[in-house]
Amino acid sequence: MKKSDGKYEGFCIDLLEEMAKDLEFNYTIVEVVDGTYGIEDESGRWNGIIGVLQRHEADLSISAVTITYSRVEVIDFTLPFMHLGISILLAKSTEESSKTSLFTFLEPLSLTVWICLAGAYLSVSFSMWLLARFSPYEWYDMDKVDERDKSILKHKNQFTMLNSLWFAVGSLMQQGSDVIPRAAATRIVAVIWWMFTQILISSYTAQLAAFLTVERMATPIESSADLANQQKIKYGTLKSGSTMDFFRESKIPIYERMWAIMESSSPSVFVNSSKEGIARVKAGNYAYMMESTMLEYYMERDCQLQSIGGLLDSKGYGIALPKGSPLRDIMSRAVLRLQERTILEALKNKWWKDMKGDHHPCSAQVENNPTSSLQSVYGIFYVLATGLIVALLMAIGEYCIESRRGDSFRTQFTLFGQISEWWGSCTGKGGNKKRSKLINIHLDSIANPRIDSTRRGVGSLMMGEELRRLSRLMPFADESLLQSRLRPLDPSRLNPES
Repeated sequence: MKKSDGKYEGFCIDLLEEMAKDLEFNYTIVEVVDGTYGIEDESGRWNGIIGVLQRHEADLSISAVTITYSRVEVIDFTLPFMHLGISILLAKSTEESSKTSLFTFLEPLSLTVWICLAGAYLSVSFSMWLLARFSPYEWYDMDKVDERDKSILKHKNQFTMLNSLWFAVGSLMQQGSDVIPRAAATRIVAVIWWMFTQILISSYTAQLAAFLTVERMATPIESSADLANQQKIKYGTLKSGSTMDFFRESKIPIYERMWAIMESSSPSVFVNSSKEGIARVKAGNYAYMMESTMLEYYMERDCQLQSIGGLLDSKGYGIALPKGSPLRDIMSRAVLRLQERTILEALKNKWWKDMKGDHHPCSAQVENNPTSSLQSVYGIFYVLATGLIVALLMAIGEYCIESRRGDSFRTQFTLFGQISEWWGSCTGKGGNKKRSKLINIHLDSIANPRIDSTRRGVGSLMMGEELRRLSRLMPFADESLLQSRLRPLDPSRLNPES
């Protein structure tokens, strides 16, 4: 390419300088007037670079001139210094980037499946609650103080509605639950629900792995056959180039059909330069068929481009010379020397891989971002943060509701209660006075028990049972105080007639 100061730079310029250094010759660069590689007209004359060499107006051409049979008929070529083929260039669909959302982790299952899952969760929770009410084996004595006491107030069913919801969600998340079914009916529901969740979670895990690891193409075009069998995307080549000759002279049916479509298309699908073709590709609904080396060059510089399918043919670039030029063998040997010294590979890496200025290779961007799939699951972190905030608000609400009960001692064990008690002790207000007063009242009542005279025979027994129940309701630290108050109690005081 030509810079603003009139100097040339690029792979072919560096190759020319290396050959001039190796063979020790001087050179002068002359541009072709029509700016084409060359194509034969009906009279057998060639234009572009091929025409200039055919008329012996130049000694050689080091450029992206493809070695073809028709060109070898009129000019000579050295051994190829680069191998290539025809590739299809397409623009990356904008749908591919717009599809990525924060809640991609929900996409493995459709909206209908998620709704059905929510319905199944609520149905199973309600069934557990209902069957636990029907079955007598889900009721059990909590205190186990008196086996003869059959009062329903002393029995409890662990499957409340909240516990049923907790059991179902614990099974769904495969984390288990502290609530275990006892009756046969509830156990059957639990087993069926476990089987259902096992299959569902396995299917979801497999689908999620596929969503995060497999890059799905948004375009249906994957080969030249797909391109030929559709009409939405137009396709073309460089005018007066070897790629155009390939389709025009090909005898393969699919390429003959593609050539007929390209030739009859209006407006014309042929472009005057590769830059024009790439601009049409980025505009949309156009595929540009070009040589793979140039396609790789532009793809490294523009991440909106992609290659479709494999190579349509195999050929190479060679140094073009006039027919019968004595420089042919000399240049071929020079190409072999540069190839053996890996200079050709170094020059290609320099201009294809090593970028200059503000450009960054697209391949480097992919390598530097191996965890780009994490963007697809950012939503689960928002769900986690939302759950933590809701749980914190509910904890504050539970404390506020419980603190409204004046006789509740459970608030004293919470963080807010401990802070309040500490603040009261620091300010001298004595936050625990009310609780101590209530305990003293209970102890005073115990010191002066009132026993009905009609129940003298069982007075001692009832008194012992009531004390045991009362001790269960008191904190562990105060239970020792209760026992100390009971030691000096004379058993004869329990019977007024003694």
